Amino acid sequence: MKKNKRNSLKSNHFKMFLPVLSIIGIGIIFIISLFYEKSWTYNWSEIRQQIKDSVRIAEHDGISSGVVGYDARKPAQFDRRHWIMKNATTSELLKLTEYPNGTIKTIAYEGLIRKREYKNKNALILKAIADTEYPIHYQSGCVGSSMNIGEYLVDVVLQIGDNSPPPPKGFGLKFGLSEKECLAIVTKYRKTPSLWR
Repeated sequence: MKKNKRNSLKSNHFKMFLPVLSIIGIGIIFIISLFYEKSWTYNWSEIRQQIKDSVRIAEHDGISSGVVGYDARKPAQFDRRHWIMKNATTSELLKLTEYPNGTIKTIAYEGLIRKREYKNKNALILKAIADTEYPIHYQSGCVGSSMNIGEYLVDVVLQIGDNSPPPPKGFGLKFGLSEKECLAIVTKYRKTPSLWR
């Protein structure tokens, strides 16, 4: 009889704490879901530690043209971006095009476009134009704006888009693109919804 009383007392204590534990559990899940970032589960294999460290810093700063603003200093992000593009291998940059952050994806795409040994640039740029999930913030001097990765690559890097100054004849060829490839890129670019135009 005493045993049953003890068991029922333990059962009652558990029943009392079950709602409290449930509320705490739901609260923890809710807080984690509020602050969760896809980059927490990104697979860093095949990316060296110094590239990873630079990426972790660069992902929060957007893309800078390097033009000086009111504070008369070139933004550190400009040098960091160029360091990543120069020091990351082709395979690291390809892997970073899948990173869940617009700034890092943009750095990776631009780094691959600028690498002479990377040959599949046309397909890469078409993929970047379609990649509209993560917009970027582009800063040039004191002026900043949001845009898609493809807009930055086509208008700022390649300078073949509608918002670009007219490039010198054959400008796209310096990245290994033919006139036909440039035309296909611009055609797809014009069909993509814009944040900037």
